[in-house]
Amino acid sequence: MQKDIATAPAAAALLREIARCPIISANLSDSGAVHPCTTIIQVQGTRSLVERHLPEPWNGSLERSSILFVSSNPSINELEQYPRGNWSDELMTDFFSRRFGGGVKPWTVDALRPLHEDGGYAAGWVHFWASVRARAAELLGRAAVPGNDYSITEVVHCKSADEIGVSAAATFCADRYLTRLLAVSGARVVVVLGGVADAQVRRVFGLPLTGRIHGPVKLGHEERHFAFLPHPNSRIRKTFAACLTGEELSRLREVARS
Repeated sequence: MQKDIATAPAAAALLREIARCPIISANLSDSGAVHPCTTIIQVQGTRSLVERHLPEPWNGSLERSSILFVSSNPSINELEQYPRGNWSDELMTDFFSRRFGGGVKPWTVDALRPLHEDGGYAAGWVHFWASVRARAAELLGRAAVPGNDYSITEVVHCKSADEIGVSAAATFCADRYLTRLLAVSGARVVVVLGGVADAQVRRVFGLPLTGRIHGPVKLGHEERHFAFLPHPNSRIRKTFAACLTGEELSRLREVARS
């Protein structure tokens, strides 16, 4: 279970801003809008702000986790009991910061099966969450505590299936939020998963276009080390051991465990 945490003011303000991104309401109010985010906003149809699944800022204690995973965008599960526009800021913050344990509700079982609207839980695991936990454990050399040892975020925060709308929105959303998100993160190791996130993270932070690891890079109040891995859904080997040299992996483990 997660430690009891309180989201710091700067992180809490950013969480609310991302979750209630004003681009959505502006887009919905203009049926003729042409914007990088239009396609991904339209994934949920013409639902009102009250009914819509909110953008996902991050999952876990962003300020305290030593590892941050960054992928393309969150998938949408219509069955999940997930924040919508009519949720209070307090409940929404609890969900995102304590989704994997310690919240006002058990939002997930074993940080793998989400709570559904009907009060039950998904029968199967979220495979992405299972893979990320395994990668964190590989770095830490022990069982990783979801939401405490590591947090999860994306370069595009609106939810969709099969990355619909992500390519169009990626640059806009990354420019709007990614630097500020890293500024309030406590992560010493940032693990970037998949091609979409890879391209945006390298662009935003001016990292070399090749190479699996880079750092230290001073961002915000921390020196960060970046690691680039295939997306968990890819069909190629995607462990740190398979993708890094022995020297690179040893260095990354030392940083993650410090």
